[in-house]
Amino acid sequence: MADVFVPSRYISFSATEDDTLVLYNSLTGALGAVPAEQVPIVRNALRRSARHPAPLQGVLSDLYEGGFLVPEGTDEQAIAHRQFLARYTDEHLNLIILPTEQCNFRCVYCYEAFIQGKMPEQVRHGIRRLVASQSRLRQLDIAFFGGEPLLAADVVIELSRFFHEHCAERGIEYTAGCTTNASLLTPDVVEQLIPLGVNHFQITIDGVQEEHDKRRVLQHGGGTFDMILANLRYLHTTNHLFSIILRHNYDAQSVERLDEFVDMLQREFGGDPRFSTLFFPIGQWGGENDSDLSTCERRASIDALIRGRQLALKAGFRRALQFDRFQPNGYVCYAANPRSFVIGSDGRLYKCTVELDYHDRNIVGRLNEDGTMELDWRKMALWCETNGLDEGKKCSSCFFSPSCHGACCPKEWMDSHECQCPQEKVAIRQVLPLIFKESQLPQPTAMLDSMSHCVK
Repeated sequence: MADVFVPSRYISFSATEDDTLVLYNSLTGALGAVPAEQVPIVRNALRRSARHPAPLQGVLSDLYEGGFLVPEGTDEQAIAHRQFLARYTDEHLNLIILPTEQCNFRCVYCYEAFIQGKMPEQVRHGIRRLVASQSRLRQLDIAFFGGEPLLAADVVIELSRFFHEHCAERGIEYTAGCTTNASLLTPDVVEQLIPLGVNHFQITIDGVQEEHDKRRVLQHGGGTFDMILANLRYLHTTNHLFSIILRHNYDAQSVERLDEFVDMLQREFGGDPRFSTLFFPIGQWGGENDSDLSTCERRASIDALIRGRQLALKAGFRRALQFDRFQPNGYVCYAANPRSFVIGSDGRLYKCTVELDYHDRNIVGRLNEDGTMELDWRKMALWCETNGLDEGKKCSSCFFSPSCHGACCPKEWMDSHECQCPQEKVAIRQVLPLIFKESQLPQPTAMLDSMSHCVK
């Protein structure tokens, strides 16, 4: 035991309406609540100049257990860096698979070109051989993306059956999810996918029906709200273990009707902990309609995020993946992971699901039919070694850096050399009380994070 203990450099805190102090440590992921009568003691204990001789007792001992107090001289930055590197070993593999790059929707903010079609057998064979060749694999995370992946539902089912059986035979931890517009997530498809371990879905509903049908339309015209809601209602009636992120991409107009939207969600899915919410600002992501989009500016976007979360929490909905994101490395983009690949339907390998083949830097290689990957490691380095932790950059001294490591969006670093911070970090004093309240809500038994970063 050390002789003296000092406050961690990675602490943030806020207060609830009843003066409970909420503490968060990004190095340990610890979240704590301090009752009002003990707040003066804790605030004093965590003063930057505070020093506490051993042995620690009472509340000081609790603060040590959460990592809020550390032995004097601890190199916390080195610990954070080791945590960052430890995640990226050959024991873990993350694959984002595009079974087809076609889509039956034409959402106004979409950035995809819909050039490639259904994934051919040789690419599917290459995926199976790639996974089978991973002799040290302990965790396999699969995410089906698109286009609309369920336009090639047979490919999703075929590959999922292989992943499920392969991992079960070898004791490999397996998680699988699907980002889908849900128009084809019919009862028949649900009953095939969930038994194969595909039990996490990200589904976008852009507001109440009138607002949604302005933004998410069928390829040849027409609204999509009713077909999505019908399939969600079926899932709601089942006893399956799954988690669904109800994602709302908002703009300057739709934020005005957030209360109506959340009321609708509460009527339909209130009380079902398998459903969670995610509010995300519409951006100019490279689509042909970018110049016509009514996007929210940074501050307005954060205000809308907080308001949406407050409304959702009041209605009994958690913020999707909140607790995972606030763990160490939780906000690091999948594209920054050297063991994460986007596999296009034609076998090309990408890092980012937003850039796809629009920028040569994102085409990092090709998957061969025998399961080997031809990789351009110079391009890989652009994505995996780009961050804000270099000496002198703002992230190196940030209280939130063990969560994002300056790598929440490598694409932004390459484009502007000034990556935006995660919205939750910017609004940390507003967010922490919400996280504390959300922790009191019922938790689903299936919480997966395969698609937590992918834009759709």
